[in-house]
Amino acid sequence: MAFSNEQYYEAIKNNEPVRQAFTKIKEACQALQSGTNCPDEDIDDFLRFIISTWKTQ
Repeated sequence: MAFSNEQYYEAIKNNEPVRQAFTKIKEACQALQSGTNCPDEDIDDFLRFIISTWKTQ
């Protein structure tokens, strides 16, 4: 079941583990971009790579 953006934002607002995960992922992306000076597209591609592999590693 896919969630709407509104449902995700509601979960981030009301669910502490979800909020913590969102914050950590966002901060990690910002730190990576700051440290590498890569464009947004590279971060997006990296996140897609993580999505495709997080269950197998």
